[in-house]
Amino acid sequence: MAEVANIVAGVFQLIPLCNAGFVLIKDVVQLEQKLSEQRIRIQNHQNNFWSWCEIWGPSETRERKFKHYAQDNPVSAKAVLRQLALNSRLFFDIKGLDRYGFEIKKLIPTDHRIQHLDDFHFETNADLDPQNINRFEAKCNTNLLVMRRIQFSLVSGGKGVDELIARFREFNEVLWGYGQPLELARLNKGIYDNLNQLTGDQLNKLLAAYTRESETSRDSVSAGNYRSLAKMINLRAHAIQGAPGRPHVFGASSFHMTDNYRVDSRGTSTMALLYDYPKKGDHRVALIEWVQNAQVSGKRREIEKLALLLNVPKPDEMSMLDSYGILDDLQRTNRLGFVLKPPINIRTNLPQPLPPGAISERRMPINLRQLIKTRDGLDLGVRFDIAKKLVDAVHMMHAVDWAHKYVAPSHFKPDTANRLHRNIRPNNILFFPLGSIGDESSTQAAHRVFDLSSPFIAGYSNGAASGINLKLDYYEHPARRNDPQIAYRRLYDLYSLGCVLLELALWTTIDKQIEHDPGSREASYKVIRALSLKPTLDRMVGKIFADVIRDCIALGEKSSLDNPAKFGTDIASRLAQCVA
Repeated sequence: MAEVANIVAGVFQLIPLCNAGFVLIKDVVQLEQKLSEQRIRIQNHQNNFWSWCEIWGPSETRERKFKHYAQDNPVSAKAVLRQLALNSRLFFDIKGLDRYGFEIKKLIPTDHRIQHLDDFHFETNADLDPQNINRFEAKCNTNLLVMRRIQFSLVSGGKGVDELIARFREFNEVLWGYGQPLELARLNKGIYDNLNQLTGDQLNKLLAAYTRESETSRDSVSAGNYRSLAKMINLRAHAIQGAPGRPHVFGASSFHMTDNYRVDSRGTSTMALLYDYPKKGDHRVALIEWVQNAQVSGKRREIEKLALLLNVPKPDEMSMLDSYGILDDLQRTNRLGFVLKPPINIRTNLPQPLPPGAISERRMPINLRQLIKTRDGLDLGVRFDIAKKLVDAVHMMHAVDWAHKYVAPSHFKPDTANRLHRNIRPNNILFFPLGSIGDESSTQAAHRVFDLSSPFIAGYSNGAASGINLKLDYYEHPARRNDPQIAYRRLYDLYSLGCVLLELALWTTIDKQIEHDPGSREASYKVIRALSLKPTLDRMVGKIFADVIRDCIALGEKSSLDNPAKFGTDIASRLAQCVA
């Protein structure tokens, strides 16, 4: 117990020192106008450090929560202390800062003398005993006072600052590995939560900063995380400003499609063979999602904007297909279509010459509804994985505010303009065949193995922007079923997501449970809510998954949600704890 108390005391001695160190370094760098990007990166790492501190709760209970962690995980707690000591030494070893280009230009007279930290290495447990930590902290605090009276100059144009920032990044990455699993999940899932509050110049600066982090990180996982952040920021910027240019517009003659290529019975999406794209003789398979009521005023421009946005690079975790452009079939069928890119194994490597039928059944996807209706079940671990990926995708979609106002038809009330967004329902969750596709035997019965590890959320064909003749079903939030023209809210997606998760858990479709006579709209919601509250759900999929479903379905009784991003982070983090 005494050792744990000493570790906790040391940790909470050094946390304020590290925070003060970030402020000092940032203030020095801020004086160099040409280092504005580096200043932003330092601020980001300070934010990351403080985010880790906040997983231990509010300041008044933080120490007590860490103490409980240290009692259960003394080795990890000691590693935290060691890391904070190393961080502090980096900040306050005035002599050591010289290697990063910090040169003392002027020292305002002070009663304090610069303390040397050369003899503090923190390599052994003895280095972390309370006497040594107290001695180290005292020297760091003295140097803190001295540094506040030093005017630094940055030599060599501040080149050493990048190396110092790399050290900050590495130290934070170590700290982010320590904590309770649920809190660490919240830490990692929450990195996108504030993106939808950023605009214009903020986004451009952050994009440059995170791109630089991804380019300079020596760790492949870290580099990948920063690339994802940069993509999200870029996507957010394009969502606000609009992607430049116009999408490629195809005519119906560019495609070969038949009724056999329909992805669902409603005909809202179909696979098709796209001829001579991007060059003559180069054919590929595409997925077309038809948009109904394409003649509605202003809708074409909104469809073009979304087609461009779909082609902006996105993290794989968003589970979205990129776009080739749009299909203009207005004169023939009064429809426009999004032309989407299936996975590379589906869209390319077509045999030459093309076989009869052009696209074999082996390239056709299956949606989640079809999967539930045609398979007896899936292993619980597979269903957990699908659920996690769907929740992550919706959470990230909301983080960049993936929704766009469209110009409402003239007969709509001004305040009822909806947004073009994805419909979250099992019909729109697609799984494509796995591995290499052989079309040579297209006349024989196809045996498809689907890649259940890669669900894609589609469903632009019947989104809120359809405005007219929109068929609302059980997956829609009760408020939207009562008033289809009600303004879009992110909680509507989260409710629909809960319905899909409920189907994954029960491995049956909602309409089968409600049967053919659901009664009033309110009655159908009550049935869905009752299904989520059954104790048997906990026994089927575990309490964590069941409670996430209940929290999403309960949104059916709400008209607003204070912080949808935080809600998304919470359910994604909890689901991350599910294993089977």
